[in-house]
Amino acid sequence: MRRIRPFYHPASLAALAVAALASPAILGAQDVGATLEVRERTEREWSVKLDKLETTLQDHMRANGVDMWLILSRENDPDPVVRLFGDYWSTWAGHRNAFIFHDPGGNRPLERIILGTHVRGHILPFFPDTPGAGHGYGQEGLAPHLREYIQARDPEVIAINRSRTITMADGLSLEGYQYLVNALGPEYTSRFVSSEPLLIDYVSHRTPEELDISIEASWITWNILERAFSNEVITPGTTTNEDVYWWLLQQVADQGLELNFSPSITVHRQGSRSFGVHEDEVIQPGDVLHVDFGIQVMGIGTDQQKQIYILRPGETEPPAGLEALFAQSKRMAEIISEELQPGVQGRDVKARAEARGQEEDITNLVYSHAQGSWVHDAGAWAIADWPERYGDHPREPVRATEFWSVEYSVTGSIPEWGGQSLSMGREEDGWVGTDGTFHWMSGPQQELWTVRSFEPGERPRS
Repeated sequence: MRRIRPFYHPASLAALAVAALASPAILGAQDVGATLEVRERTEREWSVKLDKLETTLQDHMRANGVDMWLILSRENDPDPVVRLFGDYWSTWAGHRNAFIFHDPGGNRPLERIILGTHVRGHILPFFPDTPGAGHGYGQEGLAPHLREYIQARDPEVIAINRSRTITMADGLSLEGYQYLVNALGPEYTSRFVSSEPLLIDYVSHRTPEELDISIEASWITWNILERAFSNEVITPGTTTNEDVYWWLLQQVADQGLELNFSPSITVHRQGSRSFGVHEDEVIQPGDVLHVDFGIQVMGIGTDQQKQIYILRPGETEPPAGLEALFAQSKRMAEIISEELQPGVQGRDVKARAEARGQEEDITNLVYSHAQGSWVHDAGAWAIADWPERYGDHPREPVRATEFWSVEYSVTGSIPEWGGQSLSMGREEDGWVGTDGTFHWMSGPQQELWTVRSFEPGERPRS
């Protein structure tokens, strides 16, 4: 894989380190190390994204019959697609920028250009044909330059980011669309098509380098959760689920990560409401905890749910009823992974997996989805065919190399809880191989995690 050229001169970091030693009050030595780690992760992200752009986008455009992909973005209103070609830094201050990919046909390479202002240096390898380092217009505005550029190339099919059902492909605002109409006129606006199928193909077909990042991110998530739901963090009878929530957020900050979504920790308890308690609640012996947590690492996200049992004093394992229900959840994970076959629509994955579970007397609900660039990604979702809520995602086919969040729940009665019903939500990261087989990125969870409770007068280890 080719490397992006360095974005900062090595001497600048050396000078930073010297300054830190000379004046610790300005920047501590630990902060220099953190700066290097952030730089390494960020440059790796850019490198992986650039390699994918250079090796796959032109083929995807041709497969979808697109001559030009026109992405319009504005200050404080960045198109979500921009993150696939660098990050939001590239457009936060651009008053109105056009990111353009043009296929000139034949053996000629894809033309990649930004017509706009305030383009950051790191974005230029993604758009090497950009004139004037991104200072493309003055008071005359973008419109005349955009019109001249498109007229000179005369594309037959122009993809724009408008979609009723796929939000990632719907980044063009109503004002932005009207701007293009006024700038280009009916001759070219009549050639507009939705970028939706192109975007889905581009996002869903993952590169080996993206997979490496996703596996790394998945294990980071797993390890954070394994620590969170242990006696390192939880002292039953004292710790609340909100304490665990804030501990997770602190880990995200301490490890230089980003949240994929706000985490939740739910408490299920014998005799309490069957759907659990989300608000601040002291964790007690005998509780079942559910967590939903995901992070972003180098542009790739994770999404995991785990089940945890708080042992009562003297207990060494969970009650048999909980173990039996968790065993059913393990079986459902196997069933869903077997149904995630390339070419099968998401809604059919759901229907087939649920039916197989019911045949084995597992009361289940499947709501799995593609993941990666977004929490609920641009491709197929194994979810109910509900257009108003889920758009066309349930009708999208599973794609080879697509990243997946295997999300579902199983429900059953717990004899030790007097027959009380309990729903166990599970979620694990995985991907569909090129040979059609499914693979887990980490785990999956094979047993209920347990947290020890302490006898009266016994002190937890610090």
